[in-house]
Amino acid sequence: MTETTVRPYPQAPDQIAAAVLDAIEAQPEAFSMTAWFWSRSSRARALAPEQTPRCGTTLCVAGWTVHVTGWTLHADGVSCSKDGVTRDIEATAQAALGLTYSNLFYGSPDDAIAGLRQIAGRSDTP
Repeated sequence: MTETTVRPYPQAPDQIAAAVLDAIEAQPEAFSMTAWFWSRSSRARALAPEQTPRCGTTLCVAGWTVHVTGWTLHADGVSCSKDGVTRDIEATAQAALGLTYSNLFYGSPDDAIAGLRQIAGRSDTP
């Protein structure tokens, strides 16, 4: 029998924000606030949750949020899917982070990181 380890996705807003911060810290080159999800590769049709963004692929805070919570990002750059359901990246990320509306997705990278830190309870870290 082969054992497998299933890594659960974070579910609470503070856990999700912390996971996004960790992902951005691990791959700062894949963080950009210019698009929800973008890849310069024409072969990149989607980014599944188990995949690491490849060279030239970027995600904003909303893109990273849906990625770390188990959604697949689509090449259209605005939609994601999970368990047969397709949704808008922005709405999915807002719900995951417990937001009704926020400038978190439209501000500068520094403002986005600061907002994530606040949600994650890491406001006192640089």
